[in-house]
Amino acid sequence: MKNTTKKSIRGTKTEQNIVNSYLAESQSFARYTFYAAIADKELYFPVGVIFRETADNELRHAKVFLKMLEDTQFHTKTGVDAGFLGSTAENLEISMKEESVDGYEFYHQAARTAREEGFGEIASHFDAIAAVEKLHHDRFRLLLEHIRKGTLWKREKPVTWKCLVCGYTSVGTEPPAKCPGCDHPYQHYIALEDGYAPAPMG
Repeated sequence: MKNTTKKSIRGTKTEQNIVNSYLAESQSFARYTFYAAIADKELYFPVGVIFRETADNELRHAKVFLKMLEDTQFHTKTGVDAGFLGSTAENLEISMKEESVDGYEFYHQAARTAREEGFGEIASHFDAIAAVEKLHHDRFRLLLEHIRKGTLWKREKPVTWKCLVCGYTSVGTEPPAKCPGCDHPYQHYIALEDGYAPAPMG
């Protein structure tokens, strides 16, 4: 009869990596939620939406890692993100670093470690989440470029704009000055080409 007992992660480097990942993703959820509120105050509503969508992703990543841990307490010493809350541009810069060095770069290394320790399924999850973190990084970089260049709502070529309030869409180099559907100003429009894809509910 085939042994179906699952290999324990207790005491392994993979266990430590999972714990660190759970804590990091939980912190990211909170941080991006704070950053979204700042973006809204600065009238960067598209950036606020992206921060909230990313926060939702990070919360789900945290759940994935939490479910990997076994029924035991794990005592660890870990760093806590500094309480810096800057402008939206500054927050995007910080987020890019978090998504790269502490994101996909760390997860790729964690995946290699998991495979070396015989946890292939866990390694696959690390690799998959690393791919998501790379997308987060690239989208933050694009938004930061738009803010710096003044192109968040002005493009050289026509793109599809979507009103974040009522859902009205328009194609052009700029969104409508005032939404025909709900009368909200152009700051409530997002360019779908910038990678807007709301996370599923539930």
